Amino acid sequence: MKKNEKRKCLCSIVILSILLIVFWFSACEKYEEIGTIIAEVNGHRLTIEQLRESYGDQYWDSLLPDEQREIINQWVELTLLYSRALNQDVFNDDIALDFMAQNAEKRIYANALISHELHNLTFSNEEMYNYYRLREAEFTEQIREFRVQRIFLNDEVEMENVKRMLDNREIQFTTAAIRFSQEPIGRNGGDMPGFITKVSPDSLLWEELNRVGQFTEISMPLNNGWVIARWREFRMATTSRSFYSVRDEIEEIMREEKKLDLYEKVLLDARRTSRVTIFQ
Repeated sequence: MKKNEKRKCLCSIVILSILLIVFWFSACEKYEEIGTIIAEVNGHRLTIEQLRESYGDQYWDSLLPDEQREIINQWVELTLLYSRALNQDVFNDDIALDFMAQNAEKRIYANALISHELHNLTFSNEEMYNYYRLREAEFTEQIREFRVQRIFLNDEVEMENVKRMLDNREIQFTTAAIRFSQEPIGRNGGDMPGFITKVSPDSLLWEELNRVGQFTEISMPLNNGWVIARWREFRMATTSRSFYSVRDEIEEIMREEKKLDLYEKVLLDARRTSRVTIFQ
């Protein structure tokens, strides 16, 4: 699961748990129906207004229908377990139940506070780029590099004619390169020297070839002309990912690394503005 998905899931569980705690403390009170009910479990009702208020209208509207249903299903599952616990009299000590419920509520609100403060943290491009440069070796990926055979033509019409002959199997690729290619490597059957990579001068050609299988021919404009190309073999290589491809990932990592510092800061601020007495 990706980090963003994990974060969404955790956020949903926190919000839904807060809703469930509301039901917990009001289980014996008369329920006044307000809003549009979208789910009900043993008399406990969930309304669209509660979800919109909890998640925010903008975020809720940005979710796909399947994502909204998943959140509703999570609420149903939590409420089912809650109802089962009540029916089985899991807690027969009111004092213990009250203590655990209060701690659960405090934990949820404390986590929500830290999440809110983390969400408000911002990092400049310069800060993130400096982080990237210091740890560039950590941001790598495995990619294919290709040994390529190509036919270069100055004119699109000529290229289409040669491509048609290749598609109709009227001529072999190597023979076509020797006969029609208008660049020096054509004399050798169109074999490009070495392997082309994602960061080579032929990166545009690499992008197209990386989408197709072995010996599959592609055509595209290139260097004021047209090429018909295919890859014959590949090898795996490790390469650095660009800053812009990992920018969001770096922001998440920096946010996570700030989490402990932020927790200490928020806790210190709370102590300064609160009265705390420990009797034992």
